[in-house]
Amino acid sequence: MKKQSTSSIKAQFVRGGFYTLLLIFFFVIRFALAQQHGVNPTGVLGVHLVPAPPSLSPQEVIYGRYNNETEIPLSPGPTATSTATATATATHTPTPCNQYSTTSGTLPIVPGTTDISNHCDNCDTAVTLPFPFRLYGVTYNSVMVSSNGRLDFLCNNEPAGAFGVCLPAGARHCPFDYTIFPLWTELDTDIDLIGCSAWANGCGIFTSISGTAPNRIFNIEWHALLNFTSNTPQDFEVRLYENDPNQRFDMIYGNVGNAFGLNYLWVGGVQGPPGFFTEDFCETGVSPPRANTSRTYTFVPCVSPTPTSTPTATVTTTPTSRQAPTPRARPTPQPRRTP
Repeated sequence: MKKQSTSSIKAQFVRGGFYTLLLIFFFVIRFALAQQHGVNPTGVLGVHLVPAPPSLSPQEVIYGRYNNETEIPLSPGPTATSTATATATATHTPTPCNQYSTTSGTLPIVPGTTDISNHCDNCDTAVTLPFPFRLYGVTYNSVMVSSNGRLDFLCNNEPAGAFGVCLPAGARHCPFDYTIFPLWTELDTDIDLIGCSAWANGCGIFTSISGTAPNRIFNIEWHALLNFTSNTPQDFEVRLYENDPNQRFDMIYGNVGNAFGLNYLWVGGVQGPPGFFTEDFCETGVSPPRANTSRTYTFVPCVSPTPTSTPTATVTTTPTSRQAPTPRARPTPQPRRTP
């Protein structure tokens, strides 16, 4: 056997010491990293929940298992969610369509001159209109004129229609659909009452025509007295317009008297098919709520939405020029060598 030299033994000793120091350094570095990154000495990841500082929101703080602390499985912390906050937005309330709207005014009464022979208590008189009139989009050529301050276009509702009610009014003899109520209350148009002297032509209902075709106005004027108080004149009028695009009519109130302490229910407005009506007033008192004033009624129809065309994208292809292939040079065949 060959004997090792002294220098060789020294070299082996130095190498052994170097590897020993390197191994010690490796374990020191590993332990330090374990403390810094939350890895325990066994190499297993552990977590621990601790209270967050008061200035922060609660959260999970993850670190290694040290000092015999209990290790728990890792779980996701609370997820932040955004909450939508409602913002108040101003909205515009449009005028209901297929209803009548009203405008106040001071139109004067146009005197009626033709007596329709309505001289009674609780009665309707049929009147032929001088032109077709539209109410809620329905065309009429005649109307039942009530002594109790109504125009009944659908049917005769007297004598059951004597006492008014707030709109919409329920049926009596028949529905009050398609009715104009200038001053619906308990009235009398008899000719032999004391208060009839307030007019030169006495009590009753009188008509006249203003203007010329095709833009005429049919005036219907009441000379009526309050029932039970025969010396209280009620002078009012309805005006129907020919070919008006807004189906216009007016209610005009002139000298309407006091009931001498008796309370009456006064109703004014218009009623159409079920669910459609416009009420100007419905009040109980000794005097009508309107005097020496007027109301203009105009119809507000529903407007159908205008269809709009949506442009359709048209796909167009643009021809792309293709580069012609470059011909390759063919190798020139070499002559064969002759053996």
